[in-house]
Amino acid sequence: MKRKPGRSTLLRRIEDLESRSVDGSGIVPRSPAWLEFWQRQVHLYETGQTHIQLTLEAVRAVMQAIPDEGNGGDPATTRAA
Repeated sequence: MKRKPGRSTLLRRIEDLESRSVDGSGIVPRSPAWLEFWQRQVHLYETGQTHIQLTLEAVRAVMQAIPDEGNGGDPATTRAA
């Protein structure tokens, strides 16, 4: 007869799932607080200050949050100079 998983096994599995739903920021990905956190980290990086390691997903989100200049943010009308 199979034994039912104990409380500690369930808690460990929940912790594993929770750890996969957040990144180095400890904040739920793609939330406004998450974007703000990564925007600050990118600023720290750009100014040569101490920051945590940037993730590809975070850098992409920060870049997408920056509106394109001269076209009102419409990527269809963006032209390379």
